[in-house]
Amino acid sequence: MLQSLKPLGNTYEKEIFEKYYERVNHYMPNIPKCVFENWIYRHYSDIDDYAYLDFRKMKFTKEIWNKDEIYSNINSFDDNHLIDSLGYQIYERNDKTWLQKFFLSNYTWPVPIIVLDNNSIDELGKPYHLLEGHLRLNYFRTIYRKEKDVLLEEHQVWKVTI
Repeated sequence: MLQSLKPLGNTYEKEIFEKYYERVNHYMPNIPKCVFENWIYRHYSDIDDYAYLDFRKMKFTKEIWNKDEIYSNINSFDDNHLIDSLGYQIYERNDKTWLQKFFLSNYTWPVPIIVLDNNSIDELGKPYHLLEGHLRLNYFRTIYRKEKDVLLEEHQVWKVTI
């Protein structure tokens, strides 16, 4: 099933999202367009990490979470290195990326991160495992630790249940 979701082309010149979405969204109508674009389309080469999860059974709910919930309840694999390794760049990098500039202007992310409600899969973070949005969460966690008060109180999150 996941093979049918592969964007046409290659990493540098793949089909535009609108054509891609039109071609594949019928395979998994349960996945919202925003999730398709920011997870399946943009990170197709990495979704094999979660191939054992039944994408067709996933239910997506866009929620508003407060910053303390996000910091305390969203985890990654055992040591959280994927969500705690690159955040320092938001302060130390002189030539800021568009995402860093967005974060430092808005104190939230441009699109919701995607988390799996997880109480049963041992190798995944609990109580919520980050599926997509690693760099955004890295920046969030770094800002939270250094100057928590500047972050917005609430942020959008896609919560996935199976």
